[in-house]
Amino acid sequence: MTVHAPHGSLPALVTPLTPQGEIHDDDLARLIDRAIDDGASGVLVAGSTGEGALLEPEQRVRVTRIARTVLDALAATGGQGSATARPLLLAGASGASVRALEADIARLADAGADLVLALAPSTYPLETHELVALHLDVAERAPIDTLVYHIPQLTGSSLDPEGIRQLASHPRIVGMKDSSPDAERRSRFLEVARSLDGFELLSGHAPSLSAALTAGASGSITAIANVRQRQVVALHAAIAKGDHDGAANRQKALTATSESLAGVGASLPATLKAALQLEGLITERWCVPPLGSVAPNRLDRVRTALLR
Repeated sequence: MTVHAPHGSLPALVTPLTPQGEIHDDDLARLIDRAIDDGASGVLVAGSTGEGALLEPEQRVRVTRIARTVLDALAATGGQGSATARPLLLAGASGASVRALEADIARLADAGADLVLALAPSTYPLETHELVALHLDVAERAPIDTLVYHIPQLTGSSLDPEGIRQLASHPRIVGMKDSSPDAERRSRFLEVARSLDGFELLSGHAPSLSAALTAGASGSITAIANVRQRQVVALHAAIAKGDHDGAANRQKALTATSESLAGVGASLPATLKAALQLEGLITERWCVPPLGSVAPNRLDRVRTALLR
């Protein structure tokens, strides 16, 4: 089956867990079903919001298989919300070495991922040429297309416009997710991406999403979509229609919610799981160690943040 280019809103889903630390299959299926019903064009599982680098390799495979089953069932029954094409399944690949990353990509491809979001090993910050070489090497051995995950605020490794051109020259690298808050650098990236055929740039930075979409980003992969998917889709629609006031209002609301959730005093995955538990969408709010769950005495902060 032909895989369409990533576009629209693809929520970076959390990974629901049982008290024993296993994948909560039913909760994950429920999150995927709701995301598509709320207009997502696909989902990302096992990304950084999904604690992908902390999951065991077989757990990343499991969440990918569950997502594949749910998305295929939705496609078969026509339950695709407002999405106009087969929902896309992105899976986050990670590893402590290049070979471990390549092995992870192969497993996720076999589990049914359409595309893999490749996160470079981050023990050592890489120079730009080293980061480019790594992704080219990984793509050369990948059995499916890859997206480059650019999140320098966490990895310490960053790309530049020339690096983007080099990456886009590989037929297996179809785009990148840029989660950096650096608006000037993203603008340069988008200028390059617009000049390239078949290379998509998706934004992972919710507070600047409107600016990125206006400048030509083809879509978004955001954590805030776990709890505000319809609002993210509405922002995409406002930008597409040239509704500047509507886009500004929706961006303001998304930014306020993002900032309020960031003030809870826990990791983003933990805070989002607490929010989803409070909304009755997942059963538990456990995280993968060493990340801790939101403490009971902080749940009121999460409730307040969701009112923004």
